[in-house]
Amino acid sequence: MKQPTNPAQEARRRKMRIAITYALTTPMAGATLAITVLVTVLTGFLWFLPIGLFFYGLLVWWTLRDEEQVRKVIIDELYPERSADLRKLWGKYATIMQEALDDRKRIETAIAQSPPAIQRALADTLEQIGVITDRIYEISYKAQSLEESLDPLNEARERQEIARLRQLLKTTDDPYLLQQYRETLATKEELLENVIRVRNALERWHAQLERAATTLDNLYSQVLMIRSAEIRNLTEASDVVSQSLREQVEELRLTSQAMDEVFAQQQ
Repeated sequence: MKQPTNPAQEARRRKMRIAITYALTTPMAGATLAITVLVTVLTGFLWFLPIGLFFYGLLVWWTLRDEEQVRKVIIDELYPERSADLRKLWGKYATIMQEALDDRKRIETAIAQSPPAIQRALADTLEQIGVITDRIYEISYKAQSLEESLDPLNEARERQEIARLRQLLKTTDDPYLLQQYRETLATKEELLENVIRVRNALERWHAQLERAATTLDNLYSQVLMIRSAEIRNLTEASDVVSQSLREQVEELRLTSQAMDEVFAQQQ
């Protein structure tokens, strides 16, 4: 039986692969390796190969020692600039998404302009921000699609039809018609109940989106505080921020799962 994957271990392995790949393929390292192979092949000086490989390995090792640069490469690779297509959103969803992206850019800029120690302390924060904006876009798009699916439905007319069917059940004696009316009524009542449930869920999800956007807005102020001299314990302050963001990511993940369940039921 296949053993379940440990997400933390898998994330560490992926980060290690990214770091090693980056170190092996930097322009300087790549040029050194290319020159080593080229000179060895063209001249036949086999003694040049180990020398060139030694310098190549030295460059790779030196690159991996630059923890700050490696960290930036890993973040860019794992959390590239999000491609949220605002053209696919409109109304309140487009507004929330645009605010979230603006806040994200402000936070990234503030962290990038901070001293290296603060940048390292807030590395996890950068990662979580990218995940949150992705989730906001995902939920916004799904919520918008659900609202569009409800647009063709005329709730007032459905309620009138339900009232008419209930009245017919009271005045009809024909067994066949009674059966048809009951089945039709049950279908329409279930439809209306589902619509009400979806609309209530949409209100909750919209509130969740607004809360996530507010979290990003507040985070910008927290980052500025961490940069200031008022924060004496940098690790503790950054841990509080990261924990808050992780909780927000988990809430958004559960919201997205709930939306998927509603989509499945709608289909």
